[in-house]
Amino acid sequence: MNKLIIQLWQTSPDHPQLAATPFMLAASASAMDIDVELHALGASVELFVRDNPSRERPVPPLGRELGAYVEDALRAGARVYACSTAMRDRGLYPERMIDGFGEILGMVTMLERCLGPDATVMTF
Repeated sequence: MNKLIIQLWQTSPDHPQLAATPFMLAASASAMDIDVELHALGASVELFVRDNPSRERPVPPLGRELGAYVEDALRAGARVYACSTAMRDRGLYPERMIDGFGEILGMVTMLERCLGPDATVMTF
């Protein structure tokens, strides 16, 4: 089975209109039985903080909350892996993250996953 890795690099809660698409892709691919990993880098780790009011921002044009897109992807089976440096720099730890949050990984492990023979990587 192929693996889709969606790197959330410039995706952040500050720009909900740009953040919904990777989660829609993750939900769609997961529904197609594709193994999906979301790699949260930098500010994108904030998308997974429990009780983050930024996820309540409406995404144009539908006005649906950003958090709903995140939940769709997780419910469909996408797994979240957060960058250890991004988590540390923000003082975040797994207990502060939403249900369905996966693991914290180092950059080397993330790179190894991206370089796997069956991996396709998309960056947002």
